[in-house]
Amino acid sequence: MKKLYKFYVLLSSVGIILIIRLFYIQIYTEKYTLNAFNTSIKQEIIIPERGSIFDRNENLLVFNKSIYELTVIPILVEEHFNIIEFCNLVGIEKHTFSKNLEKAKAYSKYLPSVFLPFISKEKFATIQEKLYKYKGFDWTKRSLRDYKVESSANVLGYIGEVTQKDIKKESNYYQIGDFIGWAGVEKSYEKILRGKKGIKYWVRDRKGCIIGSYNNKKNNVKAVSGYDISLTIDWNLQSYAEQLMFQKKGGIVAINPKNGEILSLVSSPINNPNLFVGVNRSKEFQKLMKDTIDNPLFDRTTQARYPPASPFKLLTELAGLQMGVVKTNTTFICYNGFKYGKKRIHCHSGVHGYPIGIETAVAVSCNNYFAQVYKRVIEKYPKNLTKGVNEWCDIIKSFGFGNYLYNDLATGEKGVIPSGDYYNKKYGTKKWNAITIISNSIGQGEINVTPIQLANMVCAIANKGFFYTPHIVRKINHKLMYNPNYTIAKHTKVERKYFDFIINGMEKVFIIGTGKSFKSSDIRMAGKTGTSQNFIKVNHKTASLPDHSIFILFAPVEDPKIAISVIIENGGFGSRWAGPIASLIAEKYIKNSVNRKNLEKKIMTSGLKHVYNSIAKMKKLNNSYIKKYIDKKK
Repeated sequence: MKKLYKFYVLLSSVGIILIIRLFYIQIYTEKYTLNAFNTSIKQEIIIPERGSIFDRNENLLVFNKSIYELTVIPILVEEHFNIIEFCNLVGIEKHTFSKNLEKAKAYSKYLPSVFLPFISKEKFATIQEKLYKYKGFDWTKRSLRDYKVESSANVLGYIGEVTQKDIKKESNYYQIGDFIGWAGVEKSYEKILRGKKGIKYWVRDRKGCIIGSYNNKKNNVKAVSGYDISLTIDWNLQSYAEQLMFQKKGGIVAINPKNGEILSLVSSPINNPNLFVGVNRSKEFQKLMKDTIDNPLFDRTTQARYPPASPFKLLTELAGLQMGVVKTNTTFICYNGFKYGKKRIHCHSGVHGYPIGIETAVAVSCNNYFAQVYKRVIEKYPKNLTKGVNEWCDIIKSFGFGNYLYNDLATGEKGVIPSGDYYNKKYGTKKWNAITIISNSIGQGEINVTPIQLANMVCAIANKGFFYTPHIVRKINHKLMYNPNYTIAKHTKVERKYFDFIINGMEKVFIIGTGKSFKSSDIRMAGKTGTSQNFIKVNHKTASLPDHSIFILFAPVEDPKIAISVIIENGGFGSRWAGPIASLIAEKYIKNSVNRKNLEKKIMTSGLKHVYNSIAKMKKLNNSYIKKYIDKKK
């Protein structure tokens, strides 16, 4: 009996040990589960075809080409793995093998992740024949972006490998080695373009070779390709505008005022999106990142902030009219500028000594006129200047300034439209007056805006009081996109009746004003030059860099089809570079050709490289304050 009892105890103990061991193997040791599953079944993640990108005329700009990738499940890699033989097969160095394997382990020992990307079809054919010998390694097929164009990376964007932040944000979709939109439309429309992943299950023999589908394909999940999108961009116009930016830095924005569709969005220096594709993408990206002189990855159309200079005078007048501090027949006599104390805001118009009204003031850009209007705006409530500035601020912001515009672009800046509260904080309550901030009247001072905001302002003027939110996608899946944010008009706080006077003055810019030298003989245009002052401080003293050249325009006057803003960094007077460029773009879009060939040739073959070289030398000076200031300006 005693022996029998001992036998039962021993039998029970062995049984318990076996049960515990089996439980441990099945529940806690994933390696055995993975070995069993991966030995017989291959799970292939199907990366969907990313949607193609077209321009507004259905010209193909971006599509896909197939590549292969090696994946690895680190825990399945055998201890006595022949690293040298494997490295020779796939064409990598031993240190690369170690680095890539450690990266995969850091992601997960038990899940597949990309080990070696960007393998060509020809090279993969050689690798595939012998891959069964190396446990833990497998392959997957995916699409690689192929850009048919060599510019406009700020518009199209580019894709890059997901970060841990991306994976954490959408762990149910992304895994290490996946790609995601990093800039431009690729980023802002990522979820539309990427599609939905699929899964295929394959049966493999003991050597790891695929011998057929698993369970008659019943467990497979079909991948869904991403939707194609068609941009609002007119690629012919975009290419033309880029040619006009030869050896120039700055931004060009062209919008259809009738619907807010962005026709052209040029940021210069111009980047080729193909640089961010393939095995050298990281190297090229880092190279551009380190270029602090040209800052080529910086989108100057949506991120760069500039003092708007004289184009802002139009809003100074409109605010004055709306606030009732001036009338449409108000005039001021200009004595070569606006004098305050011992200082003077000089005029360059050459029209002095007699009364100047709205239209002439706009045409010749009379600083005195708009300073007088702004002074009245601020002093509308003599005992409460803060209230006057806040009322002005609300009117200006109704034109889309001081906010992100809530468009579908990947980047943006709010800019600055200062309020009365801003000045109370800066100077102290009742310690400032209209003269303190008089530079705002001519678009200087604390005001700064982006090129896209300026173009949007032109749309509001062309439409006499309303605009549509600028947007860059026209169709999704070849169907016109309907989004209330882009199709419902936003109205400014200025009454329609005041805009005709501003528009008449803008048309006179080409007749008696600063745009006479580049006037089109075929198209009625309305525009405004701007020369944006560009100061820096050196050892508490003010010094200046060359001014920025600015121009805004819409055309034709009788039926506006295009609104444009152009900013050329350090280009000098608005009539020197920005004005001719804007007028040529308008002519190209409206007529699909340009008659002023001499002007066109001059702009396309002349640049400001010498100016930028001088600024680059200044940046190398051993003065940290200068470097910090210039970098901030950019």
